Amino acid sequence: MVFRTLLLEDDEMLRNLLELILTRRGHQVISYDSPLHCPLLDSEKDVCDRNLSCVDFLITDNQMPGMTGMELIQLQAKQGCLCEGQQRAIMSGTWREQDRELARKLGFQVFRKPFNWNEFSAWLEAGEQQIAATRH
Repeated sequence: MVFRTLLLEDDEMLRNLLELILTRRGHQVISYDSPLHCPLLDSEKDVCDRNLSCVDFLITDNQMPGMTGMELIQLQAKQGCLCEGQQRAIMSGTWREQDRELARKLGFQVFRKPFNWNEFSAWLEAGEQQIAATRH
């Protein structure tokens, strides 16, 4: 099974490492260094069917140029992006408590950088199993 993953991370080395790990796990990865470069978030270029989730996993950094991960979450909700069933994670080296709590409330797994690879892998595996069990 191929999992579709949107990865937003401005740190090129971390983005490349995550792409490699995800690809080896069977993910088709679409990655950008900023949400501003992602056509899925551009309302004029967005071709998402609002009745379906266009990705299985959304993994985003919080501190990125142009738009934070928290702003991305808010924009995604405003645009009516279907997030049900998505496995969503947000990561940052610096967290304001209110942002971390809001991310959790919105259903995001929160990781603090540098994150524990075992915890990240366990989160991926649980999500992959959940999606595999429900995908037709």
